Amino acid sequence: MKTLLVAINSKYIHTALGMHSIYNYCKNKKIELDFCEETIQTPMLAALSEITGCRPDLIGINVHIWNKNYVLELAGLIRQVLPQVKIVLGGPEVAFTAKDSFEECLDVDYIIQGEGEEVFAELVESLQKGKKLPKYVAYRDLAGKVQNISQPTIVEDLSVLPFPYEDLAKVVAEHKITYYECTRGCPFSCSYCLSGISHNVRQRPIGVVIADLDKFIEAKVPLVKFVDRTYNLEESYFLPIMEHLAKARTETTFHFELKADLLSEKALAFLKTVPKDRFQLEIGVQTTNTKTLAAIGRHDYWDKLAYNVKQILNCGNMHVHLDLIAGLPYEDLASFKKSFNDVYDLQANMLQLGFLKVLKGALIGLQKTEHAMLYMAQPPYEILQTKYLSYEELRFLKILEDVFDHTYNTGKYVHTLNYLIAYGYKKDAFAFYEALTKWWEAKGLYPLGHNVKDVALLLLKFVQEKHVDLVLVVEEILRFDIFVGQPNWRPEELQWHTEELREPIRDFWRNLDLVHQYLPEYEFSTWRKLRKYLPIESFMWTPETQYGEKHFVMADYTGKEISYMEIEL
Repeated sequence: MKTLLVAINSKYIHTALGMHSIYNYCKNKKIELDFCEETIQTPMLAALSEITGCRPDLIGINVHIWNKNYVLELAGLIRQVLPQVKIVLGGPEVAFTAKDSFEECLDVDYIIQGEGEEVFAELVESLQKGKKLPKYVAYRDLAGKVQNISQPTIVEDLSVLPFPYEDLAKVVAEHKITYYECTRGCPFSCSYCLSGISHNVRQRPIGVVIADLDKFIEAKVPLVKFVDRTYNLEESYFLPIMEHLAKARTETTFHFELKADLLSEKALAFLKTVPKDRFQLEIGVQTTNTKTLAAIGRHDYWDKLAYNVKQILNCGNMHVHLDLIAGLPYEDLASFKKSFNDVYDLQANMLQLGFLKVLKGALIGLQKTEHAMLYMAQPPYEILQTKYLSYEELRFLKILEDVFDHTYNTGKYVHTLNYLIAYGYKKDAFAFYEALTKWWEAKGLYPLGHNVKDVALLLLKFVQEKHVDLVLVVEEILRFDIFVGQPNWRPEELQWHTEELREPIRDFWRNLDLVHQYLPEYEFSTWRKLRKYLPIESFMWTPETQYGEKHFVMADYTGKEISYMEIEL
């Protein structure tokens, strides 16, 4: 029997961790199988051609929120051209609602309920040897009735799972993000999430984890994202792993999802010592409304969370990403505004504004009548309206999310945005983005895409139309943000001083003693390279001073990150 695993990713840069894990587990069990990895952008007939070209007898496909519709259509085509093949589905979109999934897709033969490595291997062996199907495999009997419905299964001992990737060199060559997990399960019961359904948190042995991570380091994988739902549950487990990664000689970046209010002073002290850009942290806040937190079964301690996040951000050595969710129970527009401002004030590197998704099998689906929830019946099951937020309000927040991603989340206009919020909106960040969003929509700018240069000029136009009293200062601050954030772009809409500074700048570079005070390793190459990589400009504002006095600033575009310094001309 020829078996084929088919992984359907949302983007080419992603890797299907679960499917790679099943593949390597089966290989360790001496089960022969092939592996095919595609994306939802792959033309359907091209994916079908590759699958049928393998001449499989059994096909296993992963089903997630992002690929469900694609997979169900693909399964239907497979059934038409390979009527005798057995089709197996697994993954979170079918594992918790097998009976409904069979009704949605008549072309499926089996559904894996839960974590797939052990069960899929058992299924293959059962079919090969004509044995009874495993307990956690749902199927239709000859009468078409669904049998073997059960609670999702788990892999109790994660040490039985091999390293999930066979060819890391290929992953690196294809510039893909690599996913990894050292724990499974979650002790919390957030009603919108499926991870907490299994409270049994299992840990892969630390020694095995470190050996796995060393393989990523040796292969020079650029980014490893841990998918553990709450990585920092047990300090005696997670901290030694992080300490090993911090000491390693590598340029690999490791991404973790943390519950920030669980971090101890010991953990915070360690994070301060981590090499720059070695770690990225994603921290789910979701809301600061205590009634909402209680309704969704989430227990956060905001004061501790905010304190810990500020401590981490003050270190300046890692990217910090925070999350909010709109559309939760008891969160009306005023409440969401407060949550937004609470989290925005932390000034994380990125703030993701997400929207509630009522996932199949999630407990929050049982509350839909109580909270008058309307949401999409098909993926991504996103909320449309609640008792607390009208459709128009959620629609507006959706546009605000787009505006926010084009501005704050680019990291290109930090000083401009801070000034506008402080002096134009009395430090009310939501009020600023609300006003900008209304202007943005009125100008017909949504849902169009805009590059960072477009957005810089749009911000300037917004200020010129809505805040005439702030224009002079904002122009200087925006010039500064562009100068240190967008190399060698000098929009004509702003006043630049390149020509009038030409001679003073030449005199500066000719004075080697002065130059070495700022750049000890400096050696002259060409004037062209100096203008391109070490430009100098004058400003009436800098982050360290108030508006009104002229300052000379040199940007340094030679490193991985742009830096700047004030100099004397």
